[in-house]
Amino acid sequence: MPERPDQRISISAALGRFRESSAARRRVEIQRDQRAAVLVPVIDDGGPVRLLLTRRSQDLPTHQGQVAFPGGFLLEPAEDPVHAALREAEEEIGLPAATVEILGLLDDALTHTGLVSVTPVVGRISGLPALVPAPSEVARIFTIPVAELLQPERWRPRGPTVEFEHEGEVLWGLSARIVLRLLELASLGSPIGIPG
Repeated sequence: MPERPDQRISISAALGRFRESSAARRRVEIQRDQRAAVLVPVIDDGGPVRLLLTRRSQDLPTHQGQVAFPGGFLLEPAEDPVHAALREAEEEIGLPAATVEILGLLDDALTHTGLVSVTPVVGRISGLPALVPAPSEVARIFTIPVAELLQPERWRPRGPTVEFEHEGEVLWGLSARIVLRLLELASLGSPIGIPG
């Protein structure tokens, strides 16, 4: 179902409200020896509002071929998650940090092993530049319209988590939990319950 013009405006406005509420909200921080950050890029350029994701390369040592947000480990304990997320997005998909307006941070989440704490950094992109995937890390860059992510019937159970299929790509696991939490905190309403 294509996004209606009034729906695009309401989704865009909700993201603006998310920025305000994010600054006032106390977020959950999870301390682990290994910390990572991902950029959750929201493209809000006058067309359908959509999330930008990647499919990881088969050559990576972990999570090969999985749908993910651009991101990676913090290089040192004192590194800021925002800096790390922007650095990784530039390295992985060629997204210049200057094109990203930071809207806020979501609660930290743990990877399936429980060993890595991941900080999702939400950023709005009002003019998407040409992106170039780093072949050693990213097999594909694609987007999913937020209006489609809001449709409960598009989500299916997948073991202890859920999945969402879009154009042959399957969003699931930690990335799916991040998306659902963003929809909830942006007051768009999570289309389903957020799995633990």
